[in-house]
Amino acid sequence: MKLYSVSVFLLLSVMSMFLLFKKPGNIQKGIDVKSDIWQQDQKDKGIGPIKNIELGAIDPKMVSKGKDLFNNKCLLCHDLDQKKIGPPLRNITKTRAPEYIMNLLLNTVQMQQEDPIVKDLVSTYKITMTPPEFSNEQARSVLEYLRSVAK
Repeated sequence: MKLYSVSVFLLLSVMSMFLLFKKPGNIQKGIDVKSDIWQQDQKDKGIGPIKNIELGAIDPKMVSKGKDLFNNKCLLCHDLDQKKIGPPLRNITKTRAPEYIMNLLLNTVQMQQEDPIVKDLVSTYKITMTPPEFSNEQARSVLEYLRSVAK
């Protein structure tokens, strides 16, 4: 029993040292806000057709449509709170401009090729995002859903 306790103590000590001295990665449990690439402000609108969005109060009808779209097209790869094939998305509206999110949904391929943040995600997750093929209205509904679930 004593040998087991010592082994557990040593294992926990080694793990603690690793966590203390490791270099921060770009993506840890979603978005590592300490990483320089994630420090960009919400003025970054991404690459695509959406140049400006006026947001008002959250629209419950759009949220409902967006939730259905998210569950049907996004949930396979994205969870709200945990990494799956792609990063968690609950608080994406707090770190990315609404135009950025919509441009990623509408112009996925070009964003993956040219946007430094998305390129970093592709590098980290070792997979590209399948374009969801949303209309502008559908992408706006998904954005509204993501706004509604942010904490």
